[in-house]
Amino acid sequence: MKKTAQFTKNIPLLIFVMSLTSFVLSQLIINSILAPLGTELQSLNREKNFLVEENRTMEEQIAKANSITVVHKLADKALSLSTTPRTTIYLEKDSLVANR
Repeated sequence: MKKTAQFTKNIPLLIFVMSLTSFVLSQLIINSILAPLGTELQSLNREKNFLVEENRTMEEQIAKANSITVVHKLADKALSLSTTPRTTIYLEKDSLVANR
């Protein structure tokens, strides 16, 4: 009889110890699952930051290549187009008539 009385006295303590043990075990399992995912997430974030910086560099190069001065230089050198300005001459004589 003493054993049953002692057992019924310790039921709350036994439940507390079992729930604490199950909580600790579940936390260990969750941490073992999430730890590799956290490492992978850090790796992906580093790769994303690298690609964002590379994209920014490429956008800057595109902006420089599309500037009007670069286009003029390319037209002069590669395409042999002259950029000499055209001159327009206006004649103010009424006696001159254009022939068709």
